[in-house]
Amino acid sequence: MTDLLDRVYDAHGRLERWHQLTQVRFTGSAGGILPWPRADFLAHTGATLDPRRQRVTIEPFGMPDRRGSYTPDHVEILDSEGHVLAARDEPRRAFDGHPPDQRWDELQAAYFAGYAFWGYLTIPFLLDWDGVRVEEIEPWPENGETWRRLRVEFPGHITTHSSVQTLYFGAGDHLLRRHDYSPDVLGNPLTAHYTTDYRTFDGFAFPTRRYVLRREPDNTTSGGQLITLNIHSVTLT
Repeated sequence: MTDLLDRVYDAHGRLERWHQLTQVRFTGSAGGILPWPRADFLAHTGATLDPRRQRVTIEPFGMPDRRGSYTPDHVEILDSEGHVLAARDEPRRAFDGHPPDQRWDELQAAYFAGYAFWGYLTIPFLLDWDGVRVEEIEPWPENGETWRRLRVEFPGHITTHSSVQTLYFGAGDHLLRRHDYSPDVLGNPLTAHYTTDYRTFDGFAFPTRRYVLRREPDNTTSGGQLITLNIHSVTLT
């Protein structure tokens, strides 16, 4: 096993401290070209995550009095009193054959946002889960730096963008710089997800600015920002 993973855990807040957490809550703003039910659907939102299993509550969700509930096998939309307004089992199947020029319904949005938010906020500590395979691969030069890289294979019981992903870390501070994947539910586009503007919340380092660029077959990037996620606050319990 590479020494990089232990250094990464320590840089982001230490694995043993992460295992003591029962809840992670963030507030933020998501935008970009994803086919949300409307363009500003998650312009003001937040999510409460269970770091020990894939369970997320997104609130507000599209409207001030709505919240979305996500698990890999079931999603719901609820009102402010907890009444279920819509629900779907096996939610990933709703993306099969979905026209790329058609907006998602709210249950599709709850599924995508739920698993994406959960993955973003639990990485790198997610790499310690059973069945995750990690190996260090050749470094990558970018922005005048040389980033160390981990190739990650996720098992089927972890819902994520794609089964194989690549994580890039600063050679000096070991913080996540870039995260490559190809989302299955979007037709597997080559994606480079950048993480910047780190802040420390209760001893854990989180990037507060995230943005996605198109990744070319040679691993370079091109074009402008396609998707953004800005984090305003993180609360850990």
